[in-house]
Amino acid sequence: MTHAAHARPLALVLGLGRFGGGREAARFLARHGYALRVADKAPPDSIAEAIAALEGLEVDWRLGPESEALLDGVALVVVNPAIPNEHEVLVAARRRGIPCTQEVALFLESYPGRVVLVSGTNGKSSTTTLLARALRCASIDTLVGGNLGNSLLADEAQWRTDQCAVLEISSFQLERLDPARHRVCGAVMTPVTRDHLDRHGSLEAYRAAKAVAARLASEFWVYGAGDAVAAGFATNAKTTLRHRHGPAQAGDAAFLGDGWLVLGTGDDPGPLCHVDALRLLGEFHWDNAMGAALAAQALGAKRHAIGLGLAIQAPLPYRLQFAGLRGKVRVYDNAVSTAIESTESALDSLAGPVHWVGGGKSKEGDAGYARCAEALATRVASAALFGAAAARLGEELAARRVTVSTHDQLEAALDAALARARPGEALLFSPAFASFDQFPNFRARAQRFRAWLDAGAAKARAGTALPRAQEI
Repeated sequence: MTHAAHARPLALVLGLGRFGGGREAARFLARHGYALRVADKAPPDSIAEAIAALEGLEVDWRLGPESEALLDGVALVVVNPAIPNEHEVLVAARRRGIPCTQEVALFLESYPGRVVLVSGTNGKSSTTTLLARALRCASIDTLVGGNLGNSLLADEAQWRTDQCAVLEISSFQLERLDPARHRVCGAVMTPVTRDHLDRHGSLEAYRAAKAVAARLASEFWVYGAGDAVAAGFATNAKTTLRHRHGPAQAGDAAFLGDGWLVLGTGDDPGPLCHVDALRLLGEFHWDNAMGAALAAQALGAKRHAIGLGLAIQAPLPYRLQFAGLRGKVRVYDNAVSTAIESTESALDSLAGPVHWVGGGKSKEGDAGYARCAEALATRVASAALFGAAAARLGEELAARRVTVSTHDQLEAALDAALARARPGEALLFSPAFASFDQFPNFRARAQRFRAWLDAGAAKARAGTALPRAQEI
């Protein structure tokens, strides 16, 4: 991929982004002989950190409105996954015959070691970290990244042929990969439900994007027996490994037995660890753990090392975890949730009455509000809603006899839920909708929730009275 200095082709990085993919793609291209043009229509102050990270590189900056003129002189376009295929610049690039790629494709085409993809609707990040932890406990050199929050292009100096890379990958990224060019050792699929219909246009298109992961895998393909969608994906893998959230049936490679996660295949079958040993909250994590275990075994990890890795992995930030007590009310953080199904799973994992705080922007339009209300009405003691979803979702929940309050801002919703909850009950922050109505991304929303928690803790230490329960 290296080019002579006197003939440096020009690469356009379209969409710098906020999580490092565009930045690391630009650095990677510069290391491999490309001249750089970087375009992003976001306000410069919102991507100031990413811009600063490219200081020292010679960059033709094109910040602001985007048009076909960005392609003048360009030999390669590296597109941010969030940019749809219908974008004016991408349509023009295809018309001009300019190759378009993405950060994850640059990695797959260059990395010398074994790659395992982890995808699905919910549980991707937890499964990714469980797998990486199990491999490291087995003394297998492992890199981890992707949608988890860091680009593996940044680790190029550490790449080795005798190494594994665990890559969390989204449907946006998968739909732009080509199984004829991009092959990986294995793929793990967490349950495929529904998400990003605003981007993909239909549930069928979303599932088709996810199905690419199975076709990319050459050695092994892992999925759960309860996932009828993933079970129907065609794969090029030599081995299919299925796990079951229950007692073993014929063909299951991992299963639950008397409270134990059990490997039923390989040279050393047997129990991995008891489910009570897992630090991750929620039965849905048992499936994540089994999927990770099967992939780790396929990559050469031994059973005892896999079990240790599963048992010691701590919950990831913003994934369902106990966040502390506020006035004898248990507070849980599931800020990562941008889909109804992940909020359902969180609610099903908590005991006693739960006062739910949710809201944001629907990815399905009005249909999303009715579907959410139908799914959650019997699971919540009350709902405090915020953002763009609040009014319509509030109507749907109220029609189902749920106690509801609606609020413009997140903090007001949190205060209302806390005031309504009685000692011993739970407050769950699990938005269930996208963040883009009020926040640049889910992390910014999650950090606002954490700031609210911290402020409450500070008031408690100072002796300030907490909100008293009240009717809303």
